[in-house]
Amino acid sequence: METFDLSRLTDFDFEAVCKDIFESEYGLPLEIFSPGPDAGIDLRYLHAGGSELVVQCKHWVRSPRSKLVAYIKDVESLKVKDLRPGRYVLATSAELTKDAKDKIFKALTPYVKTPSDIHGRHELDALLRKHEKIVRRHLRLWLTSASVLSSLLHKSILTRSHQLADDLDNTLRTYAPNESYARAADLLEARHSCVIAGIPGIGKTTLAHVLCAKYVSAGYELIEVSEDLEEANSLWDDEVAQIFYYDDFLGQTALEDKLGKNEDSRLLSLMRRAGSARNKRFILTTREYILAQARQRYEKLDRHRFDLHTCVIDIADYTYRTRGEILYNHIYTSGLSREIKGRFADPRVYRPIIRHPNFNPRIVAATIAEAELLSSDPEDVDRRIMENLQSPRSVWSHIVNHQLKDADVYLLELLFSFSRDVSLEDMQDLWGSLGRNSRELRNSISVLDGTMVRTYRKPNKIFIGFHNPSVRDFMRDYLLDEQGSLLSLIGRFSHFEQVENILITANVRAEALQLFKENKTLLEEAATRSCDSSGLREDGVNRSIDLARRVRVYLHLGEILDSEAILECAHMMLDEGDAIGNAYDPHDVVEIVQLLHGASRQSSQRVFPSTLEAAIGWIKGDLSNWALLESAKSFFEELSGIVPESELQEIEEMMQVDAKDSIRAWAEEGPDSMIDHSVMEDILAYAGEYANPDEVFHGYSEAVAQMPSSDWDEPEFNRRELADSDSRADLLEEVRVVASMMESLRGDD
Repeated sequence: METFDLSRLTDFDFEAVCKDIFESEYGLPLEIFSPGPDAGIDLRYLHAGGSELVVQCKHWVRSPRSKLVAYIKDVESLKVKDLRPGRYVLATSAELTKDAKDKIFKALTPYVKTPSDIHGRHELDALLRKHEKIVRRHLRLWLTSASVLSSLLHKSILTRSHQLADDLDNTLRTYAPNESYARAADLLEARHSCVIAGIPGIGKTTLAHVLCAKYVSAGYELIEVSEDLEEANSLWDDEVAQIFYYDDFLGQTALEDKLGKNEDSRLLSLMRRAGSARNKRFILTTREYILAQARQRYEKLDRHRFDLHTCVIDIADYTYRTRGEILYNHIYTSGLSREIKGRFADPRVYRPIIRHPNFNPRIVAATIAEAELLSSDPEDVDRRIMENLQSPRSVWSHIVNHQLKDADVYLLELLFSFSRDVSLEDMQDLWGSLGRNSRELRNSISVLDGTMVRTYRKPNKIFIGFHNPSVRDFMRDYLLDEQGSLLSLIGRFSHFEQVENILITANVRAEALQLFKENKTLLEEAATRSCDSSGLREDGVNRSIDLARRVRVYLHLGEILDSEAILECAHMMLDEGDAIGNAYDPHDVVEIVQLLHGASRQSSQRVFPSTLEAAIGWIKGDLSNWALLESAKSFFEELSGIVPESELQEIEEMMQVDAKDSIRAWAEEGPDSMIDHSVMEDILAYAGEYANPDEVFHGYSEAVAQMPSSDWDEPEFNRRELADSDSRADLLEEVRVVASMMESLRGDD
């Protein structure tokens, strides 16, 4: 039997749910009033003849049932006697025994006409089961029902990370529905895949979590993709309803984690497979500017109509009402004192926050987390929120500069030195090698976990990383200000991944590149020391070393720093290791060839011919399927002017032959001729680029006609436009609702 965890609702949520329940039950429109000192009225229907129905809502989650009974007898009954309503109804989220209900009925007689006018948790559960539309109308209610939590926490559906269960749970407690939810949900239903994009901190991951929870509640298996899309392909089950979730699939601060070999093809293939599968959904998140970078870098991504699948979250989605709900939910669910919470009921406190032009959900959440950590004075919390909205860097600067111990800051610096999360084992090894006490590390993680860092298991090892991208962004700026700390950190580098992060930082910030040039010797020593370091652990196992990636990083870093020592490390890896032959990412190989071809140094010119020969042999080593042929074509196109034109012509001829055979088979046999239908979509897209595809590819039109509906030929999805909410009536309604919510922070019980 379906039950609902009403204790997870806010006071305002509870009143809104009760309003809908009793309007449906009684067939009467009910007025809703601000919680707090209200003379005993939350909901009211006033008949023209003067009789009055009053509904009082008591969201009783902080105190035992006995105190509720005592409160009704000592306080509420006096209010009711003064009101003298025609009928009085009490609704409470507390579980009422027969004895408790009898005592309440006695205290409220004669205004409560019958004990059935007293609704406890079980009675409300029954009414919600009766009125399913009400449940669906209140997103927070149905996304926190017992069945959803059971799915999240008890069934074997989180195939990647149990941390995701906690993340979803925390998100659902504070989420405020807005227009972006409807747009993304519509996209996901229409296309079965949705890319959620937007600026940092705008709520991309939050929206993704809510959508994941929605499908989990409908019985979908949730699969979190953490490294690459081969994880999704390996877990794909045609018979099981599944939702795949890939957060920050293009990286967090720049396009530093380049897509692996054929990863762009796998991404588009999975989107197409999900699009044609009735029981599959695919959610991805990324920063909007990083998606633009990726489309510039990867031709296949640029050709794809991402606009048909992308929901961009904009600050316009956050009306004053939505902003008020976000602020209210974070304050309500926080561990702040009652005194601090009550302060936010003052319009002079909450209005400047929700009207601030830089309003950002992450800043609100981070500041409240900071206040919980530091046990702030009441007046300090709203002041800090305003300061942080004005200057987002200050969200973390106060903590780092004034509250943390040296060991805590050092841990943050070490984490920043890597471009990805680090296993706890690797961090312990590094911490010990630097002569620091392991107890310090445990204490620092304990202090920072949940605010600036997060720990999680994947799948049976503990990993540690920044809590969200804003912390990494802050640490980059912090270390560029504290140049002595940054140079000291570089002087202790021992991993290739740390050297790689130097290149990333130099590409992101011009002042970082200037600093590195001024301290070239220090960087040369760090790069040389880290050249042949072992890889970081991934899922508890040392990651295989990708020499091509290392060569690419060292060549690029050596060029921008004009460092022969760093370039020599790259040349050594090319000479002594099979860097090209074992490469993973074709773009690494392309960049290596381009860097060597354009180099003026004799040492780079020396290794160029053999590297070019190895690169051509590597890309042509396996041309056994369409995706590999496309990858080879793109490879040679990027190296146009460097490799002979005959290489590209050879690939084109092979693709044309393969396409002719595949299209003819599809036209004659239909979809049964090919297991993966998304491959035929790619082949038809290739053939469609010809001016006369029917003449070149026999059966082209027949093959197109037999294709299931798919992204490449569907009409553009008509997105729901944001409704105009600038009318005076709408604004007045928003002001009233926000004021009502905030007033409930004062409470009256």
